[in-house]
Amino acid sequence: MLRVPLWKNRRLSQLLTALFANLPLYNFVTAKLYTGRLKSIPLPIMNCYACPAALYSCPIGTISHFLVINKLPLMTLGIISAVSASFGRWICGWVCPFGLLQDLLYKIPSMKFELPRPFVYLKYLMLALGVVILPFLFKEHYFCMVCPTGTLEAGIYWVAVSSMIANMAGAFFLFKLAFGSMFLYGSIFIKRPFCRYVCPLGALFSLFNKLSIVDFSVDKKGCIECNLCKKSCPVNYPIYEDPNSPACLRCLNCVRVCPVVNVRTPDFGPLFSRSSNEKG
Repeated sequence: MLRVPLWKNRRLSQLLTALFANLPLYNFVTAKLYTGRLKSIPLPIMNCYACPAALYSCPIGTISHFLVINKLPLMTLGIISAVSASFGRWICGWVCPFGLLQDLLYKIPSMKFELPRPFVYLKYLMLALGVVILPFLFKEHYFCMVCPTGTLEAGIYWVAVSSMIANMAGAFFLFKLAFGSMFLYGSIFIKRPFCRYVCPLGALFSLFNKLSIVDFSVDKKGCIECNLCKKSCPVNYPIYEDPNSPACLRCLNCVRVCPVVNVRTPDFGPLFSRSSNEKG
């Protein structure tokens, strides 16, 4: 039996990913954009291509770019499919730096509330229209133009350091700031609003939650629906409703707090259970 309480390292995993994806931090001082060979590799997280320190390309930006030039992003689709089929939305819970930022903002003491559940379907609309259909038809990167991750990591910086870009920014940049600020400010009151309601990459990953080799289960006989799982969940989801729901980020918080929630892989046996890990 494994005895590695990986949930204790989730924040470390997110921080290390942010560093790994943006190693040449000195580019923020030199105002240069990394354009080396690694930039041709799409890393399956929300990390803007235009960020000065970004080593890899954004998969959503790559998909949009290839559709604009009437080509298929085969490498990107292959990477996303391989990661999704293996782990579902695990990337969202353990790796994505923008998810970490939202998690930390939610810790700020404030009134907390929820949007109606049907709002979660907006991210699929954003994926279909903003990333696929509109870029293909009208040859513009519609989602990338307003992406909050891009605004935070790249847009604000380049407007601040480049007078040429600042002069080009105009009123649309103010809209981008307002759109991005809405999610940052909203993260104080709502758990991960961008991930739950808008993120097209999360929408892609979520399609594989029920098909991935990582399988969550809940002992229905032992579950009393106390909602400890929901309270600990980054997206406020009660895991007992559907253990492999597209909403689940595979963060394992529910496994830590509840003895009736378990996760297995078909080929490798139990990974996290009450008997194989120190829970609670």
